[in-house]
Amino acid sequence: MFASLLAAFLLFIASGYFVRAKQSWRTLPWVMPALILCVLPWLSLFVHEDLNLGLAKLGLSYYWILAFVTFLAASQMPILPWLRAFLCGVFIAFCYAMIHMAGWLTTGSKPSALGNSILFSQFLATAIVLLSILYKHDSHRSRKRLYLIGMCLFFLGLMLGEGRSGILAVVVLFPLIFTNILKQKNRAKIIAMCLIASSILVMSPMVRSRIQAGVNDLQLFQKNETQTSLGYRFDMWSTAWNVFLENPIIGAGPSGFRHAWVNHPRSAEAAAFLEPHNAFLFYASSYGVIGLAALIWLYAALVWTGWANRQSLEGAVVFVFAVIGVLGSFTNTMVMGTASHALFMLFIGLQGGLLYTSRHNGKNP
Repeated sequence: MFASLLAAFLLFIASGYFVRAKQSWRTLPWVMPALILCVLPWLSLFVHEDLNLGLAKLGLSYYWILAFVTFLAASQMPILPWLRAFLCGVFIAFCYAMIHMAGWLTTGSKPSALGNSILFSQFLATAIVLLSILYKHDSHRSRKRLYLIGMCLFFLGLMLGEGRSGILAVVVLFPLIFTNILKQKNRAKIIAMCLIASSILVMSPMVRSRIQAGVNDLQLFQKNETQTSLGYRFDMWSTAWNVFLENPIIGAGPSGFRHAWVNHPRSAEAAAFLEPHNAFLFYASSYGVIGLAALIWLYAALVWTGWANRQSLEGAVVFVFAVIGVLGSFTNTMVMGTASHALFMLFIGLQGGLLYTSRHNGKNP
């Protein structure tokens, strides 16, 4: 992945687009909180004690290069080819996962799409909503049918998968999805389609089992049994929150949560957790109120920018990913892990597409 990104960056420079993008740079609301989040890991090296782990977490800083370079590139060329390439990539991962789940292909280990069910479900959810946006903005009938088929397939993937994060995102965004699909903005039809789609989801045995697992986890948690998915999360959230309360201004550094977590006896499974599975609490415990405020500011900027430009393809993409990012950040730390971190940065950078369309339409994003 990094080799591909490097090749793309070198081509971007060689093409002359990079210089043109720098000369026509315009700031959008996301830039300032992004710069704060980019600088915080470097400042942490001088403020917090654990230098080794601080150096290891510098990915939280240099990954922002992807966001800024993507922003520059998207300001110079249409983002539609990239969106289609992304959807094709998700489709390939989906096919591989379905073939593996059907038992037609056996390997020594699970494919990554099945190994991280949370991330895979977020990819599928993102793809479903993107396809609905493309459906709305495309007038070619055969492509529109292809978009509908893709939505159905990815919806099937959500029904058969174990990730609840993507399911939650799709359910929340059902009104937007069916608004994009239906030509007439009939509220009754949209509500009916939302109810039908939700019912189909609930009919899936896998989805029902995941819902029941959540109910069981909650019942066990009420009996002080925390060795469950929900119990672990509540325990991690409580630990991260206490770290934040003890270090409210600058946090305890990227190792703060980890040190507090291992200070108490844990099961082997729990002891392996490195972050609190919540982006807000991760930044709060690591970098204090400054980090938490910057993350909230970033998400608010993305939601605001996307909503203000929601009638355009580019604005709708920004808004949708912002919503998915916010929802996913409550149960997962999206900036941890190569795939989710890169996805996060690339989609933030696609805001540059608003500058590209504004030049052609004569409007300000």
